[in-house]
Amino acid sequence: MELLRFAFGDDWLSVRDMEPPDIESFVSYWHDGGADLDFLGIDLAKLGGREDTRRRFLGLCHRGEPKDGAIGFTFRLNDAVIGYTNINILGRPKGYLHVHLTDPSVRRRGILSAIFWNSLPVLADHVLSEYPIDGLVLETRTRNVGINRVVQSVGLRPARAGHLDEPDGVAGPGEFNVYELDAATIRALAAQPVGGAS
Repeated sequence: MELLRFAFGDDWLSVRDMEPPDIESFVSYWHDGGADLDFLGIDLAKLGGREDTRRRFLGLCHRGEPKDGAIGFTFRLNDAVIGYTNINILGRPKGYLHVHLTDPSVRRRGILSAIFWNSLPVLADHVLSEYPIDGLVLETRTRNVGINRVVQSVGLRPARAGHLDEPDGVAGPGEFNVYELDAATIRALAAQPVGGAS
């Protein structure tokens, strides 16, 4: 199901439920050099091999109760898959949000900022209404200036910063900014006028 479609210059950006045909580009991102694993601080033992990654993504391709405590959404530019977000729920009060542009040709064009600005309130509101969580958490490495700039461009500020021994997902320990969005913050974002970059 497509959750959102909006204009980006002469193109269209959309966010929809992750589907099995989407995932090979995501697997390639993690295992064929698209992701800078050192810069992202990925724990290679947590990442595992291609089949482990493929299984994780297949577990994100569903609606209703998350099979593995997680749900995934695909970003598209016109008809091309360019990235994804997944939200890990795992029985916790808040879902842990991860965002990746997997197509290197679309980076540094303002696309991730536009996706965040336009889709974060819609995605968050959708997830809060369908799953038993009361907010979202996003952990970003402090050294990753780009993603922190994008997150802060929608008005979010870190609730705290510091060392995390066990960050969510496949990341290893390190220094992180932790952004927390409770239900009230998400509703306030959803009420703001749309205003992404183009």
